[in-house]
Amino acid sequence: MDLGDTPSLQTRIGSSLLTPRDAYPLYSAIGNLFDRAMPGNPARALNVASAVQGAFACALIVLVGASLSGSVAAGAAAALLFATSYTFWSQSIIAEVYALHIIFVALTLLLALHWADRPTSGRLAAFFAVYAIGFGNHLSMILLAPAFAIFLLASAPNGWRSMLAPRVLAIAAVCACVGALPYAWNLSTLWLLPDPPGGLVDGLRRFWFDVTKADWRETMVLQVPQAMVGDHAAMYAFDLEQQFGWVGPLVALAGLARLTMTNGRQAALVLAIYVVNVAFAFGYNVGDSHVFYLPSHLMVALLAAPGLVLAGEVLRRRQLVAALLMVYAGSRAWRDYPALDRSHDDRPISVLTELTRGLDDRHSILLTDLNWQLQNGLSYFGHAIAPAVAYERMPAVLLYAPALIADNAAINREVALTERARNTLIASYGPLIPSERDPRVLTPSLADATRDLPAGTRYVFCILKPTRDLSLDWDDIGRALSAITGRLVRVPDGDYAVIAGRIGQPPDLLLGSNRPFRRSLDLEGVPVSIRMESWLAADTIRRMGFGHVVVGREHTLIVERGVSFAAFDASGRAMQTAYAANIFAPQPRYLIR
Repeated sequence: MDLGDTPSLQTRIGSSLLTPRDAYPLYSAIGNLFDRAMPGNPARALNVASAVQGAFACALIVLVGASLSGSVAAGAAAALLFATSYTFWSQSIIAEVYALHIIFVALTLLLALHWADRPTSGRLAAFFAVYAIGFGNHLSMILLAPAFAIFLLASAPNGWRSMLAPRVLAIAAVCACVGALPYAWNLSTLWLLPDPPGGLVDGLRRFWFDVTKADWRETMVLQVPQAMVGDHAAMYAFDLEQQFGWVGPLVALAGLARLTMTNGRQAALVLAIYVVNVAFAFGYNVGDSHVFYLPSHLMVALLAAPGLVLAGEVLRRRQLVAALLMVYAGSRAWRDYPALDRSHDDRPISVLTELTRGLDDRHSILLTDLNWQLQNGLSYFGHAIAPAVAYERMPAVLLYAPALIADNAAINREVALTERARNTLIASYGPLIPSERDPRVLTPSLADATRDLPAGTRYVFCILKPTRDLSLDWDDIGRALSAITGRLVRVPDGDYAVIAGRIGQPPDLLLGSNRPFRRSLDLEGVPVSIRMESWLAADTIRRMGFGHVVVGREHTLIVERGVSFAAFDASGRAMQTAYAANIFAPQPRYLIR
């Protein structure tokens, strides 16, 4: 399981209800099939579904790359380049909708190219149908519309007016209706809720508001502050290098030049898809804007295919050039695999297990007010892993909290509170409902977690600027660093700060920066790689973590915003980890007295 949006997808798998707010009906339907094939663990089923979808997307990319370049080898190299790109890889091993989205981007592109090669009504209908069905997974398919519209009009064998013929419009309308059918699932669920719509018009209005998330998208689409434009441009340069290094974009530029010379319409199609998706992601003021660059990353990888053909023609070694790009992509995969491997990442389960320790619905209830990523995680945790935990969000029960607490006390059921829930209760009812710390839940400070480690133990201590709702406890950080180094240590300035060395000795590395970086060092014969893989000015959500510490080939620490610490042995196995000022920090719990 995971935190963030992912557990909300994992929680509803297997359910017959899907509200408009849940959206993604096609993704959910496919997820239900995987859940039936792999019963008992919805999170694993959806993770596997993403991996299968990612692999299928790469197969389609081979075909699209071959169509653009005339070379299967070049298409395969382009697919491998995209498969090993950081964001696509990270989204294809967790429950997320983006691997399936790339399937539809690649498949519609392939069908459009095939139709242009031999325009028939059947091929056009196939393109319309797949494009429409793609909306059942993600509404950002609309970003492909300008490029495809221009391409179809320009490629129509009987002139652009033939694309507006009644027969063509009828095919498009029928396909659009078929593509909209999956959303009937979301719409029909409205009438099964406690507050059903007053009629069809009211239902459609509520459906559209929720499925498009109009309440928050209007404040985020094209809403990047002007002062942040330069920073977003720098973030995009970082993001592009993170995906492909400098080789990928250079080969893609060569590919765009060759495609422009050989087939201007195809070049315009790929370039238009790239530009529109980059512009949307650039102006989308959300905490995970990096995932919305994925379709543009795909266009870069696809343009690499004709770029390889051009280089092969110049060098007269077409197969060799394709093989070299495959080796390049493979070397990046070898380098990134330890950081992207999450097969042992049990942090979400660990933090929620500790938060709910000792609770069950026979003897207790838990009232929560958590960060939304943790709250979503608790939804899945309570649904699939610990169904005996009874919990409810404090904002939902605040108006009748005294009665709820009294009724549970009357049947000897204790009422537990998370910290923010307790603060909310105090703000509303003052001293009328006293509470105290629950001793069953341990919340060690950084100083506690770093105390009494054996001298000479290797460690990495990372401090990343926390999100606005959290703050660093500099006194605790100072005590922890004193315990680690045996002396006062000045934390380096910068949004990213790293201190590394051996317990009881002066640090081997003191590094601060306002930009992400990668740094390698040797700690007493052990190679350590410290990688910052985020852009803090734009990223508040990084499902793969904001950075990584890799020791040898061992994924030792996933770095989050706030404080992340690991002490490890010579093999890279973490002996002690600790987090503070982030969603993986220990959460205190309270009991109503």
